[in-house]
Amino acid sequence: LGMILLESLRLYTPATLLAREAFSSIKVGDLEIPKGLSMWVPVLAIHHDKTIWGEDADEFKPERFSEGVAKACKNPMAFMPFSFGPRNCVGQNFAMMEAKIVLCMLLSQFTFHLSPSYRHAPICILTLQPKHGVPIILRHFRP
Repeated sequence: LGMILLESLRLYTPATLLAREAFSSIKVGDLEIPKGLSMWVPVLAIHHDKTIWGEDADEFKPERFSEGVAKACKNPMAFMPFSFGPRNCVGQNFAMMEAKIVLCMLLSQFTFHLSPSYRHAPICILTLQPKHGVPIILRHFRP
């Protein structure tokens, strides 16, 4: 379940961009970044980058996280659904645990099927979301 959540967060990260500011001037290769420069980190693009995640970067493959986040791709800093570094989300562990609990409760009581009318069309309006909603056929599971 953990690998499924991590792969879902990689493919459909809620925050598609992260804002950062250079607190000091720095040179990265030939690029000089002056102090105070505001930068946007394109999380969605990084999460789909084939040079980082492999040729299957656009595919749903939870097993890529079977050895943890650090070995899922070429650079463990490339996985940032909760941001990264000292300013990352303080509630990320709680959010992951909560998601696992809720999913376990739902999956133990219901079956889920996408409606035949579903059209996959993610769009970004502040967060990544389905353009046409997600019509789901939900049936109560009876043991």
